[in-house]
Amino acid sequence: MARTIDLSSYVVRESTAVVSQNVHTEPVGEYYFPIPDVLAEHLAYIEVKEKKTDKFFAVEKVDLVKWTQYYKIYFDHRIDPQEKILFIVKTAYTHAVTPYPFEIAQTGRQNLIYRGNIYGNSAYYTEKQKTNVKLVKPGLVSRNTNIITYGSFSDQEPGAFDELSVHYEFQQAILTVKGLRRDLEISHWGGNLAVEEHFNLTHDGAKLKGQFSRLEYQQTQFIHHETTMARDFLVKLPARASDVYYRDEIGNVSTSRLRNERDTTVLEFRPRYPLFGGWNYTWHYGYNVPLGDFLRYHKSGRYILNIPFINPLHNAAFDHVQVRIILPEGASNVKVETPFPISRETHGVHKTYFDSKGRYLVVLDKFNVVEEHSKNFQVSYEYNSLELLRKPLVATTFFLCGFLLNMVFSRMEFSIGKKVQ
Repeated sequence: MARTIDLSSYVVRESTAVVSQNVHTEPVGEYYFPIPDVLAEHLAYIEVKEKKTDKFFAVEKVDLVKWTQYYKIYFDHRIDPQEKILFIVKTAYTHAVTPYPFEIAQTGRQNLIYRGNIYGNSAYYTEKQKTNVKLVKPGLVSRNTNIITYGSFSDQEPGAFDELSVHYEFQQAILTVKGLRRDLEISHWGGNLAVEEHFNLTHDGAKLKGQFSRLEYQQTQFIHHETTMARDFLVKLPARASDVYYRDEIGNVSTSRLRNERDTTVLEFRPRYPLFGGWNYTWHYGYNVPLGDFLRYHKSGRYILNIPFINPLHNAAFDHVQVRIILPEGASNVKVETPFPISRETHGVHKTYFDSKGRYLVVLDKFNVVEEHSKNFQVSYEYNSLELLRKPLVATTFFLCGFLLNMVFSRMEFSIGKKVQ
């Protein structure tokens, strides 16, 4: 077993290469991978694939014992007695590191501490294993290195534990999106997909010690890139994104720049103030994109929307993500497929201008989201082309009724007494 713990970003990522041999007398088709509860509550993502074929294996969360969360891995074929299989388990954890010290000066150096297990997580007897820890430079507080190797270790019993504590320097902003609401509105009439994303962001790094000094901020502007403050952000939008806007609670923010690259549109923006540890910032941005870039018509008679679940923010973790898909009025037989489990899926109605019965609304909620969740998901539905006439008919009926009411009221007499000739 070879395990690598990557601490080069705020999201802790582990990669464990396992060579497993079936010592049973019968073929087996599953493997149990344990994660201690202290880490399991921070687990955001897990995937398993075979090293030789790059095929992904199904993973199921199972409850077997207390204090440890087990994940059952299903191989795509049964392993014969004495046969070996090499597979890789990749996991990602949020809120798994802590600033230490908890407060720093405005231009101070930030240190983090990570606690875990020196040995790899295993429910089986392990003949040989080692653990590598990868850090962002300069690395350890006590030593100028960014790679640490523990082991190799031999003949470890199942569930072996020895505390691992790593205290290292991390001069980057620790960003957590407490809440993201992503609205995707489909318009067949205009052939347009309108996207709007609302962010509630917190800097979870070491808190600012004392009061913020504008004077010190101006005097140290040439070393801002060496501090943990968050000054600007960058998001990548679809290549054909148009009508891009960026606003916060006050209104439009002019400190932004939009540029077109070969395969993407890049939005760079700067908040109204720099973010230090413990500070918050809320904003939203939106854009339009041609519907044909993400929607296809299948010969089965269904429309299929294929779009990423999130548009990741660099080095940020998401506590809660809500994706709202607003389908055209008249859509029916809606189905959702995601490449990973979601926390909640609800269906409802969204009403807006000139709707008769409202548009079909799908709401997907997921907690503890990381960049690995930026995979495409699919929403398929049936939609009769005659439904395109619904809105013009509703608008026509509305204005016709208005004219008729105006005609009736214009011919009615509301005066008191007889009209003088």
